Amino acid sequence: MIVTHSVDLPTITLPNSALSGVQLVTKEDCKGFTVYEARIPANAVVPLRSPDDTKSFHIYYCISGNGKSTAQDGDRKDVTPDTVVALSCDVTFELTVAAESGMRLFVTYCPAVDVESKSLAVVRHLSELLGTERDIDWGKGNSRRFLIKEDGFPLGLHNTWVYPKTSTRLGYQNHIEGVYYISGQVTYSWEDTSGEWVHADTKTNTENGTNYLMNIHDPHIVKSDEKDCYCICIFDPVLNGKENHTLTEDGFSGYEHSK
Repeated sequence: MIVTHSVDLPTITLPNSALSGVQLVTKEDCKGFTVYEARIPANAVVPLRSPDDTKSFHIYYCISGNGKSTAQDGDRKDVTPDTVVALSCDVTFELTVAAESGMRLFVTYCPAVDVESKSLAVVRHLSELLGTERDIDWGKGNSRRFLIKEDGFPLGLHNTWVYPKTSTRLGYQNHIEGVYYISGQVTYSWEDTSGEWVHADTKTNTENGTNYLMNIHDPHIVKSDEKDCYCICIFDPVLNGKENHTLTEDGFSGYEHSK
């Protein structure tokens, strides 16, 4: 398990050099993807593109702020909190941030290797998922799945709601999972390489969050506080879409390998 708090991280230039922010997951942490949080000022106009020197899928989750994305054909769509923009390496959008305030974007890059080359572009808001087959009650909350296998991306991206005052035993043996908490207070407990159980609490507010990366398939226990918690989840490989948990007191639930 690797834990990072955005409040503790230095501001850097992202692999798309038009963006700056903090890095949450590095190439050394995880071979499949890297994760950043970009902070874009009000009134800015920036390209949403693949990294400068690597062809990658690039995926954006709007945490806060408002703006509009413009596709290469001129199509414009609103980007508001809980909007995902997912693009293949050959697609670039323009993002215009509103004048009222800046924007926080959760940004994921996944190298485009061993994947059939085709242009992909998804712009999807959380409201489009609620009450659909992509809105999965997993027993201790709901998993709202923006990107599943049929969308064509190698990574899954979900908004997960964790109910308050719950404790859940999870262990993804067939996936690498990254979880970035954007609101609420939770404690993660897991067994480190010495065999000792250790703990880490979130540090979330209106400007910062906490990322947990289960980079060695760590079985872990998630305990939530007295309020609802919300996080952005990455699954590598992407889920088929309807996978769910079998929660017990003595085991760690995960998902079958995606086929």
